[in-house]
Amino acid sequence: MLTLDEIHAIGEELESAFLLKTAPLAIKLINEDEVPPLCEQPSKQGKHYALCQALAFSRRTRHHLAMFAEDHWCLWPVINFRLREIDDADKKYVGSSYFIREPEVSLKHFVAEYPYIKEELAKTGMAIAPLATCDFVPDAVMIYCEPSQLRQLLMASKYYTGEITTSSFDTCDSCGAALVPILNGEKDFNVSMPDAGEYERSLCGENEMIYTIAGKELENYIESVRGLIKMGFSYKQLAYDIRPDYLRPEFYNNMFKKWGLATSDELWTPGVR
Repeated sequence: MLTLDEIHAIGEELESAFLLKTAPLAIKLINEDEVPPLCEQPSKQGKHYALCQALAFSRRTRHHLAMFAEDHWCLWPVINFRLREIDDADKKYVGSSYFIREPEVSLKHFVAEYPYIKEELAKTGMAIAPLATCDFVPDAVMIYCEPSQLRQLLMASKYYTGEITTSSFDTCDSCGAALVPILNGEKDFNVSMPDAGEYERSLCGENEMIYTIAGKELENYIESVRGLIKMGFSYKQLAYDIRPDYLRPEFYNNMFKKWGLATSDELWTPGVR
């Protein structure tokens, strides 16, 4: 298991490698007796946040927060993370209003698709902090990024897993879409987008996307990032370069030679372009 010092170093490394505008976030499900020392509970200061606002506050101002049911101002995460019980009548009432024109279709979608934390994993709250300063080991890491940064984040997970990361898109309840599949262990990497409320109330940039990583994969993931840097394919190493006959990897040239096509005068090797 990574130490906190190692986790902090990875947080700083991710910010630097991808030129992130805001901090990668450490997320951990907690109970009331597990609040990390640095985390502040908004309701104790007379404040309430939507979860997306808490995420924005932490990633932009580097605050550490603990969010329990009494701290939330948005309906959806209270349901996502089972912070309060809802009965069948509640599900019908809420599900029929899930931003779909036909109430029956909305309810059907809500019943079939809505992301809930598994009952056996549910806790009463959540700790949120910048990865570079968190005082807890994260269950998940959230990275808000632009599409060009996301491309390289995805490249690192593919380099490690050999698989293309799938997405959990929803135009309502982006916090649940981003986090629940990771926390449930359904996937280790996830792509989602800020929803309308997150855009309006949490001041997300119009080009921001969300990339979520399972905390247990953090060490392997950063090794993949480093591997791409050695290959010359990190975010900071890519640059606009529209020219013919550009340098290519050796295996490109070998295949072109086999096909009787032109090869490069210079070969690309790891770390040199």
